[in-house]
This record gives sequence, structure tokens and C-alpha cells, in this order.
Amino acid sequence: MLKGGKGRITALLGFLFVLVAAWFLGRSFLQGVQEAGGLGNLLQFNIPLFLAASVVMAGHLTLAGYTWALVTSASGGHLGFRKGFSIHFLSQVGKYVPGKVWAAMGKYSLSRSSGLSTGQTGQGLILETVFIVLGCLITTLPLIPLTAENSGMGVGTGMAIALGLSVVLLASIHPVLFRRLTGLVARVMKSSYDLRQCSFSEMLRILPVYVAVFLLLGGAYWLMCLSFGLNLPFFPGIFVYPAAMGIGYLAIFAPGGLGARELTTVWLVHLILPGCEPGLAELTAIVARLWITIGEAIAFGISFPIYGVTPSSLKKMLTASESSSDRDVAQGDKGQ
Repeated sequence: MLKGGKGRITALLGFLFVLVAAWFLGRSFLQGVQEAGGLGNLLQFNIPLFLAASVVMAGHLTLAGYTWALVTSASGGHLGFRKGFSIHFLSQVGKYVPGKVWAAMGKYSLSRSSGLSTGQTGQGLILETVFIVLGCLITTLPLIPLTAENSGMGVGTGMAIALGLSVVLLASIHPVLFRRLTGLVARVMKSSYDLRQCSFSEMLRILPVYVAVFLLLGGAYWLMCLSFGLNLPFFPGIFVYPAAMGIGYLAIFAPGGLGARELTTVWLVHLILPGCEPGLAELTAIVARLWITIGEAIAFGISFPIYGVTPSSLKKMLTASESSSDRDVAQGDKGQ
């Protein structure tokens, strides 16, 4: 975990970044409203399309909740869908704390309380991180030729980069390379887990689920754009929000990807639609953030009865297990 001076610096950088991003987005949106002659002229809201987008978003959240049960199962644990779903969303609130580790610590504590060993939970966290990055990058690949052309590298170079990344991504989940990756992570964490070895076929079965998570997210955003009058083409528009989500995930200084996700969304929308009406890309980026946050808040709320805890007992559980979690991470879980 980030403690002391480093934690405060990261929190300060994250706060400043969010302020700058909010200022930029707000100014750009207000300029668009002014150029359109008022918010009413800018906004074209289609309720049926927005409801369809919300259904797809619900599918994205449901599948995202399932992934924790999936990766811990590959690690030798058995949580089941309900328990995995609830652990995933009860810990999600931690992602809005700078440092990107608090959501993982929440998953660690709740999974340990649910009967998983330290090794199973630790391997699940490693698998989750790897597959989030892989799933996001794979759904971002179709945008690489477009961004390469825009930056002056040319379509051919962009296609070569996309093909090369595809090969590297598939190779990275091969057991030989993955064992080296987990070994590196274990050394960084100063741990000594006995990890279950996953076959290449097992890894390949997990990957499509994460790709589907991001494709559902991209489809939901695309439908939401249409509902607000932003005629984003299906291809490559469906890949815009997964790419933005990935940038936000990798931006360690931005809690929950705040600002980084929205700025990337606006940039990609303008890249695909150079003549986009001013203010509309910013509007969809802001609405998407609020929309997803509301969906996660609903999932968070229903996860309490699913997991079988109250908010107060959950807080006590996480507080009581924090010191033991730190000790387990440091010492590992040999023999399990």
C-alpha cells in the first residue's frame, strides 16, 4: 500500500489532475453549449435508445462481477457467482482512493474471509490485473491504425503495431511467460506463494470473458452516444470507451481514472468524428461517468445482502483484517 509521503504526493497529484481535467472538460462543454445557442439545441435525447444502452451496461456490470469468481476458480478457489459478484462490487469503492491498491486490498480481505487461501487470492489478483490489461488492449487494437495515421505514422505502420501487439498479448498468457510474470510480481511483493499452474487452454478460456466485458462496455457507450444525438459509427466507435477505460486504469495518479478516462474519450470521439458538434463529446464523456458510477453504486448496494453483511460490519471486517492482510502479503502462504 502507499503510505507516508509517497501516498500524500500521489493523492495530491491525483487531486490536481482531476481539477485540471474538470476545468478543461467544463470549459469545452460550456463553449459547445454557447456555440449551439443553448443546451436545448445541443441536446437530442432518445429515451428508447438510452434504455437499450442501460440494458447493455447492466450486462457489462454483471459480467464484470462474474470475473472475480472466474479468476479465483482458475487459482484453485471456489467462490461462485453470487459471492464473487458481491466481493467485486463491495471492493470497487476503493478504486476512487489514489494509488490503485485499495480495491485490491478490499478483494483480498473479503476473499480471505470467504475461505480462499492467501495464494489463491493473490494469484486471482495477478490474473485479474493481467486480463484487465489484455482485454482492454485487445479491444483497443482496432483504434491503433487510426491513431497511428493521425499521428503521421501511416496506416501500414499502425497495422503492423496492432499485429505485433496481438502476438505479444497472446504470448504473455502462455504458462512459461506467465510463470515468469507471477514470479516477478511475487519478488516485488516479497511474497512466496505456492501458485496453481494454469494451462494455456485455461488462460485462453478466460480471455474471451474479459474481451466480452469491454465489448459490452463499448456497445453501451455507443448506444448512449446515439441516444444523445452523437452519431458515432459502430466501427470503430464501439472501441472508444474500452480504450478510455484502459487509460484511466493505468493512470495511477487519477482515482478511479477520473479525468483521464473523460479526456481520452473526448479525444477519441473527435478523432473518429472530426466534425463533431462542439460540446457533444464532452457531454457524453461526463454522462458516461455518472451513468457507470450510478450502476456501480446500485451493484454495491445489492452486494451487501448477497454477501450477507451490513455496511457497519463490513467496515469492521476490513479494519480488523488489514493488519493480518499486510502480514500475509509479506510472508506468503506456503503449503496451501
